[in-house]
Amino acid sequence: MKPKMYKGNPAVFLRKDGNYEIKILVTGGMLTSQQIKSIGEVALKYGAEVHITVRQELSILGVPEDKLDLALEDLAKAGLHPGSAGMTFRNIVSCLGEKYCFKAAAETTELAKEIGRLFTGQKTPGPLKVGIGGCPFPCTRPQFNEIGLMGRVRPDLDLEKCTGCGKCVEVCKVGATRIVDEKAVIDFDKCIMCGRCVVNCPVGARYTAEDGYMLFVGGRGSWPPHEGWILRDFIKREEVVPQIERILKVYNAQAKPGMRLREFINSIGFEEFKRQVQ
Repeated sequence: MKPKMYKGNPAVFLRKDGNYEIKILVTGGMLTSQQIKSIGEVALKYGAEVHITVRQELSILGVPEDKLDLALEDLAKAGLHPGSAGMTFRNIVSCLGEKYCFKAAAETTELAKEIGRLFTGQKTPGPLKVGIGGCPFPCTRPQFNEIGLMGRVRPDLDLEKCTGCGKCVEVCKVGATRIVDEKAVIDFDKCIMCGRCVVNCPVGARYTAEDGYMLFVGGRGSWPPHEGWILRDFIKREEVVPQIERILKVYNAQAKPGMRLREFINSIGFEEFKRQVQ
């Protein structure tokens, strides 16, 4: 059963209680303090509640139909609009990234804003969700999104600076580093490029030789959940947007209406999809 939409907007729809939900578009989970205040004021003014969605958006629940236009006008004044619903390129979910998180290997929030500005709201054959994680231990589960980006750092080592303290061995979760003859050694066959050794080296002997992302496609979080295919093992920041453009070009041109990206990839085969988008 499809919910009744208000004036054709899939992000403003009727709920079981007889009132409406306004799903507010949020990119990367980031809002200004004034926007949060405005959301609270709208909810208070129209007797509604605020719900934090699983995709880092905010929904105002319990808005009577005759108050919807007023509520939407008040939100628009704060730069807030309904969105991220229906057969569209949805909002971008991201962690806080290297700007705030000690564990992050890559920037996330500015990338989320750029992707959102360029693509969010575009019509797609099926719902298309994007998740960005700043490290290979991602709290945002990018591998379970239609398009997922996971931050990576290719580490290197300045042996002149290395004191053999063992801090890198202590923080490595996959056993990719060890001390040999009082110097650190990296086993790149085991290394997952999480960057923890880089950020935790007390003397700066570990450094970032290259940073970027792992790119997943065709993931899905609903039942049954599916982890996406690895389209690019390592992609640079400046390559991300052009790669997404190519994915959308192939997907939009060939997928049947209602077909999710995973279903489309299965229909032509991953290797053929990879060939077309690269």
